[in-house]
Amino acid sequence: MKLLKFHLRYHPPGLVLEYLQKGLIKNKDIDLLDMNCKCLSGSYDRTCKVWDVDSGQELKTLAGHQNVVYSVAFNFPVCNRVITGSFDKTARIWKPETGECLATLWGHTGEVVAAQFSAKGDHAATGSMDTTAKLFDVRTGTEVNTYTGHTAEVIALQFDPNEGQRLITGSFDGTISIWDTRLKDRVSVLRGHDGEISNVQFNWDSSLVGSSSLDGSAKLWDARKTECLATVAEHTDEVLDICFDWAGQRMATSSSDCSARIYDVKSDFKELAVMRGHREEVSKVCFSPAGGCLLTASADRSARIWNTTTGNCLQVLSGHCGEIFSCAFSYAGDAIITASKDNTCRIWR
Repeated sequence: MKLLKFHLRYHPPGLVLEYLQKGLIKNKDIDLLDMNCKCLSGSYDRTCKVWDVDSGQELKTLAGHQNVVYSVAFNFPVCNRVITGSFDKTARIWKPETGECLATLWGHTGEVVAAQFSAKGDHAATGSMDTTAKLFDVRTGTEVNTYTGHTAEVIALQFDPNEGQRLITGSFDGTISIWDTRLKDRVSVLRGHDGEISNVQFNWDSSLVGSSSLDGSAKLWDARKTECLATVAEHTDEVLDICFDWAGQRMATSSSDCSARIYDVKSDFKELAVMRGHREEVSKVCFSPAGGCLLTASADRSARIWNTTTGNCLQVLSGHCGEIFSCAFSYAGDAIITASKDNTCRIWR
């Protein structure tokens, strides 16, 4: 693969969420990348940068936050707005072409660690270390709802990919909540994990919810009946990330046990492939748009591309001098970006 390289300029030890749990210091790697024909990166330098994927050139710097920019996202598929969440307890909505801040989203009393636009782009949701999530009107920047009920930090959220009227949140309290954005109270709570949630995600038609946990398991839930359909616990350590393929037929998991796995969500979570080869924890996993490849990022300073049918490693992306904590395919699947604690991102073709 051809390589392009550019700098992120953030401060060591890297972008890691550190928290205290039962007297022990734990941490969770975070995701600071979003990519289509352009790429977003958030940084310890308090900015979000917009990059050209083809050239690796910086297009705009979105500056204004007073602390770490922890979460970044486009409003797919239009991509004419950017949302950023920050340790300064706010989120901001930006116009990426000009770098103009269109709205500052106030109200959280803790760090904002998750932020996303709804499918129609008319609303934005934020998740915070203050144990709440909030819904905002994108046009005006005003708060629509505050979602309470979690008893620990809200570290992951997603709108349903279709209508955008449902929102799921994952928390360090070990539960997943489902919200109807037209209502204030939550619709249901998915309970069953024995440890902190590391990620939650809808499949493409919003009929299923996947969850991963530091208890070493991943679960598949019926989003409408709110019941657990299957649990997998083949990993021997914490499950750090999950991802559905774009067809919603398979779900991948990554773990501190240095492996990734793929499951068939339509046949009782049958294991389809195991990806082994990384020497340290695998913090991030994502399918290619066509679904034939799986991308993994690891603390061993490499990313790997795998065949999703055989589990064979197709290519090792090496060159970073620090842990790789995030990775993503471009929307077209013709480029890969990796982000590392060596203060750089790299674009691979």
